[in-house]
Amino acid sequence: MLNLADDTICAIASAKGEGAIGIVRISGPKALALLEKLGGQKRFVPRRLSLIRLRGEDGAKTLDEAMVCYMAGPRTYTGEDLVEIYAHGGELNLERIMGKLISLGARSAMPGEFTRRAFLNGRLDLTQAQGVAEIISARSEEALDNAQRLLAGELGSKIDLLRQNIVELAADLEACIDFADDVDPPHTRQELQRRFGQTKDALEQLTSTYRRGSRLNGVSIALIGAVNAGKSSLFNALLGDRRALVSSEEGTTRDYIEAQGDWSQQRLSLIDTAGTRLCMSELEKAGRQLAEKRLADTDLTIEVVDLSTLDDAIELEKGVDLVAANKADLLTESEVERRCLALKAMGKQVVPVSAKTEDGLEALKQRALALVMGEQKGGDERETVQVTQRRQWELLKRAAAAMAEGQLAVMAGLPPEVSVEHCREALQALGEIVGQGFSEAILDSVFSRFCIGK
Repeated sequence: MLNLADDTICAIASAKGEGAIGIVRISGPKALALLEKLGGQKRFVPRRLSLIRLRGEDGAKTLDEAMVCYMAGPRTYTGEDLVEIYAHGGELNLERIMGKLISLGARSAMPGEFTRRAFLNGRLDLTQAQGVAEIISARSEEALDNAQRLLAGELGSKIDLLRQNIVELAADLEACIDFADDVDPPHTRQELQRRFGQTKDALEQLTSTYRRGSRLNGVSIALIGAVNAGKSSLFNALLGDRRALVSSEEGTTRDYIEAQGDWSQQRLSLIDTAGTRLCMSELEKAGRQLAEKRLADTDLTIEVVDLSTLDDAIELEKGVDLVAANKADLLTESEVERRCLALKAMGKQVVPVSAKTEDGLEALKQRALALVMGEQKGGDERETVQVTQRRQWELLKRAAAAMAEGQLAVMAGLPPEVSVEHCREALQALGEIVGQGFSEAILDSVFSRFCIGK
């Protein structure tokens, strides 16, 4: 295993490709010494930019002319001595500088290793470290806002407050054990029960943000239905672009077509699947199998029906979340309402639309997003930090379950020691979220998703 405490690491910290400026980052105990060797001078003032010539292999050849900045630890991003080199952009130029640094004794950083060191040196907790990764990968305004909240420590602060409440509760339970023979115990059973329930509810409220939080960077929505229901026309209309071929001939779409779009600043993948019919060719059957595999991973399924030919014999697909009653422009308003009521009687949410006239498209988008993103109790979910990682969600559920068990133990009149153990279980789960009681396996899992150089 690499000795992270003694190694000095380097990496290209700017995006790949050509650009005016490229950044190479160095972190570790030898960062300043490497800069002095690379620049051939010892006049670097901490936190002040210097213009130098980077020396090549023989010490005379110039690799590049660059601005450099040395920052002394621990008041740096990583908590260690840190150097940043702002050289001319271009992958070949930056790789050449990297090669020189490695020849001088640095090693190439692993994915996320700079942020990992920041965590290990107490500069960030694990939720803030995750915020760094999510700022980089954000694909929507809401995802970026949430990532900035994570980096600012909002989730970590919520977790710390909950942990403090549980610690105080456990201490009071311990007091009940110590004062078991007293006539008046320091805390009544009703009060302890209330405090367990209050903390459990707060944990469940935070847990409930995961449904929306996990989809901030994009959702996938699929259109299914019978042939000639107008799926491809609706697909094009919802995207505002002609991405799928439209024909009156049955079976135009053979498997599925997927395209990216934005609905109300929400990134999404919209999927148009092959239509179903009784007599299908072998090619259509194969295409349908491919479509079904993709459908298994989608967040929402919309069944498109031809409202103009709707009859009493129609059967909707199982597991459908929403029905788009298409071709409403071919019917009178009263007929549209009557036929939509028939679909609603099947227990489905229905939105009448017309791919041709584009009537009802905005209503369909808003209904679909409301279903796929879910609703959070207690206010506007956009105004609070969201849980985005499954690992965090599972640990929050574990903590909430432990508090529920503790509450039941108090209600049942069990010895306080039992409830104390449930408090300890909740504390352990919450500690893992912010990075207390972590293991190398957990850190490997978290930071392996980071880019190199961050």
